[in-house]
Amino acid sequence: MTDYTSLATFKADYPTSEFGFSSTDYDTALSSLITTASRLVDREIGKWENYFYPSTDTEDRYFDGNGQRELYIDDAVSVSAVAVSESGGLSSSDYTAWSSSDYITHPYNQTPVYKIIVDRLNGSKLYFDPYHKAVKVTGIFGYSATPPALVIQAVKIQVARWFMRQKQIWQDTNNQELGAVVVNVNGKNFIGTKLDPDVAAMLHPYKIAALGDE
Repeated sequence: MTDYTSLATFKADYPTSEFGFSSTDYDTALSSLITTASRLVDREIGKWENYFYPSTDTEDRYFDGNGQRELYIDDAVSVSAVAVSESGGLSSSDYTAWSSSDYITHPYNQTPVYKIIVDRLNGSKLYFDPYHKAVKVTGIFGYSATPPALVIQAVKIQVARWFMRQKQIWQDTNNQELGAVVVNVNGKNFIGTKLDPDVAAMLHPYKIAALGDE
């Protein structure tokens, strides 16, 4: 799993605080909270882990064909190959690799890519064959190669609030049965349960965009 900010970057925002560069007492707790906040961001958006900071390795994902010229796929930073089972078979040998001239990714000038369009003018294909798991797309799946600045800031704000809040009332509300994520460092519990409403509001545009992809 990949964090959406680093401990060093987070601490640089608070150089004179107790978890600034002059102290390492809470580094373990802060690192754990950064990871927790990053994964809660993924959950808030309704996407998979590391959605905003995917691996640079390509992977294959499969989609049902629809008999149409356009096919929606999972959000991708890039698409490197498309193969289609034109007979409906599911063996690896049943998939026919399409030429790069057979399809166009959409949108054209930005990421993430979320749709593939058959290029009938320049290619030889007409539609995506209407079979289950008929389309294999190879690419890097996620929103962007690196987290957007707003996502990074949202994680920083959330971690700072969790940390400061525990100092005031966390010791009276520690309850793992409520689904809390508890990080214990030197006898001190740091708990993350959900994103603060205003942090969730910062992420709202990404959530709306994600819903539009479905």
